[in-house]
Amino acid sequence: MNGKPLTRNNQATGNAPSAVTFVGVASHRGELLRSPVSGVPCVHWRLRIAEQVNASLHLVHELASTEDFDLTWSGAEPAAASTPMRAVRVRVSSQSACVQATPVLHRPGSLGALAAGRQFGFGGQLSVEEVILRAGQEIVAEGILEEPMGTWSGPFRCVEREIELLSATVRLPARATLGPLLLPWALGTAAALLGGVGIASWAAWRFDLVPQLRQGTALPPAEIGPSRHVRRHFSRPE
Repeated sequence: MNGKPLTRNNQATGNAPSAVTFVGVASHRGELLRSPVSGVPCVHWRLRIAEQVNASLHLVHELASTEDFDLTWSGAEPAAASTPMRAVRVRVSSQSACVQATPVLHRPGSLGALAAGRQFGFGGQLSVEEVILRAGQEIVAEGILEEPMGTWSGPFRCVEREIELLSATVRLPARATLGPLLLPWALGTAAALLGGVGIASWAAWRFDLVPQLRQGTALPPAEIGPSRHVRRHFSRPE
């Protein structure tokens, strides 16, 4: 997969730090980690645990994995170059990175909340917000990149020392909205309701539930007017 071009946000030269923005692929530096809540393999995890100890005490714990991870930028072929740039791995410090993503909520009493209580020894009622970075996931990264010594020749210099993204902010793509998912459901529900109305109409006609509709006659309209009293003489035969 070809990477997207890296953007330099300033015009620093030499070995001055540069603010950069690029799209990379997350990868692990050693063995894959596992989230202590969901058990999903990942390169980084973060948890925000709300613990309800009692009616008046509410604690919030923020935990994260301490292992650093890499972002691989595969390079983009410049218009004037004959060969594309090779992929470069950039190290991201878990301790200083800011991760922006939509968390997964584990409600009190769920399997994830119970697993968090067993893992970290919390005794109160827990609700957990979980964020994980999976291996191979595409991530947008921003931060300060220290340029190596020498002239600038592309987004990165091919040097032997490790490249690290300082003050890193990594963002996961937003989840798909519920609109495309709810539209087929709404159409199916409308079709089911219309089908039910059709079946009810057929049953009324078939089993003569509404004879007036079958015979094509309508009930006479109601008349509202003054009451009339008819006096009859019972002594006279009709």
